[in-house]
Amino acid sequence: MTDGELVRRVVAGDSAAYGELARRWFRRILVLCQAKVFTHDAEDLAQDALVRGYSRLSSLSNPEQFGPWLRSIANHLCADWCRDRMRHRETDCAWVDLAIPLPSLDSTLAADERAIVVQQVASIPEDLREVILLRYYEDLSYDEMAQWLGVARATVNERLAKARALLRIRLAKLRSDV
Repeated sequence: MTDGELVRRVVAGDSAAYGELARRWFRRILVLCQAKVFTHDAEDLAQDALVRGYSRLSSLSNPEQFGPWLRSIANHLCADWCRDRMRHRETDCAWVDLAIPLPSLDSTLAADERAIVVQQVASIPEDLREVILLRYYEDLSYDEMAQWLGVARATVNERLAKARALLRIRLAKLRSDV
């Protein structure tokens, strides 16, 4: 069943159909939020995006565009979160929570090495951080990332190559400084 069909079912009164939409989109929304705020608050923001999406579903003019629409909701929630934290000087949006799970790192690196990699991922520009998380956390293909991000496949390739190169340079510099 397509996203559009599920949206139409929810709008028609089948609230259980939203559970399937939430299952389909939660991890991508979580990755988006982690790329933007990189703290444990990302999970709360992702859940808030799903709740807000549900409550506003009847305003979605093109049900087939559920994913991009939900992405825009999550983007707005993250921007609001960042503005609020910066206003209260609690944190900036590049604050690093070293407990953020990056499954592909957990099994291959010692805790101190993992912390360094996570810190470096947090320090790269948001658009590069997002493709790294989508590729290595969500395990999306280049085509899936392009569709999700609304960019060309070549742009995904460019961002991922740039992110890898930047991380490689930064990690090499850290090793040489030790």
